[in-house]
Amino acid sequence: MRGLRAVAVAAVCLSASIALASGPGQPFDDDDAGCVPDTTEHRKCSEKLAKAFGRLIAAVTSCHDRQARAAVSGFVFDEEGCEASAQTRFEASRDAVSPLCSATQLALASDEETELLDPTNPGSLDAQNGDVYCDSTSGNALDSGGDDTGWVPATADALWCARGVGKSLAKLAQAALRCHAKMAYSFFTGRTFDEEACEEFDPLTGRGARDRYSMRALRLIAHGGCPSCLDDIQQEALAVRTIGQLDADNARLYPCP
Repeated sequence: MRGLRAVAVAAVCLSASIALASGPGQPFDDDDAGCVPDTTEHRKCSEKLAKAFGRLIAAVTSCHDRQARAAVSGFVFDEEGCEASAQTRFEASRDAVSPLCSATQLALASDEETELLDPTNPGSLDAQNGDVYCDSTSGNALDSGGDDTGWVPATADALWCARGVGKSLAKLAQAALRCHAKMAYSFFTGRTFDEEACEEFDPLTGRGARDRYSMRALRLIAHGGCPSCLDDIQQEALAVRTIGQLDADNARLYPCP
């Protein structure tokens, strides 16, 4: 009997972490900004835009990866052209879904695109690149005179670590965007959804987005060669910032009517 009571208490505690379903057009009942889509068309618009933004983040991260590898090898890489291609693909995806979207959704998606791609914005992928390619030991800037922050890694292991962190952060961002989409769909259809377990740490499965990110970080540290600015503490700090930024910007993908 005592064991059954313990299970019941645990179940109550777990259920407390699950966000209750808000109705269509209502604010999300958790730490994410924005509202549950008010129509099926607007929900589909938000879902497709979220996927497009995830692909954009991954593509720009790949551009930075290729830029760093080229710099270490002494080659020149057209990083700006690479990002321009990524932006063109994103805008094609946005235009394809635009018939489903409200004017507000499209305007806010444009704001999010600007935040991610404008290098003068501290929240942009270019501005935050210096937190991944952060080791200045080589003394050589990745994009001297350009708009990308960061340093050329001094060793092969440092390059391997920075590339791994960049890819891991992009995967985390994509996973968080998927969690937001699942929450929006669940709430729209009147179901509860444990968005925190999906996005952060899942105590039951250990398969939350942060769970997987932390495992990748541990593997990078175990490999050796990560600079001090990419130790385990700093990698987790980058994850916290990434999730926080996406949560704060969620209202751009799921605006209130």
